[in-house]
Amino acid sequence: MMAEPNPTTIFLADDHQVVRQGLKALLDAESDLRVVGEAGDGLQTIRRVELMSPRVLVLDLMMPGLNGLDVIPQVKKRSPHTQIVILSMYSNEAYVLEALSSGASAYVLKDSSSDDLVHAVREAAAGRRYLSPPLSDRAIEVYQQRAKATTLDRYETLTAREKEVLHIAAEGQTSV
Repeated sequence: MMAEPNPTTIFLADDHQVVRQGLKALLDAESDLRVVGEAGDGLQTIRRVELMSPRVLVLDLMMPGLNGLDVIPQVKKRSPHTQIVILSMYSNEAYVLEALSSGASAYVLKDSSSDDLVHAVREAAAGRRYLSPPLSDRAIEVYQQRAKATTLDRYETLTAREKEVLHIAAEGQTSV
């Protein structure tokens, strides 16, 4: 397999070596992706990402030293162009919201398919947001519920003059 001229550089941060090895094998198998470094704790991650400046950081939420939620703002400050993909076993909405509001571009659950992670890395590298299907389905449900709860009253969007004309027309009069 021939490598792309400028593959997307990726840094892996997870406290389990076997997980990092698996992720490296998975991502390096893609011709447009290349793992350039890895770390097993939050402090190492911040230092190494700042030095290496990868395009994407794949970050576990729960690590020794600093957890992933603490790492995100530090990485965004020290390597602003690095996009962050959270890879976590936690589907709790509070974790997802905090990660995204802190600057993560994507959130992928560890029980997702390998294709899902590869897709998330590519989306983040392109500057787009991404959520694993169970999370994106839930986000859509919440959005739909909020949309139903805040249905737009079209009458309230009319200007005072438009309301006046509507009342005149309703009374059977013309506005001329």
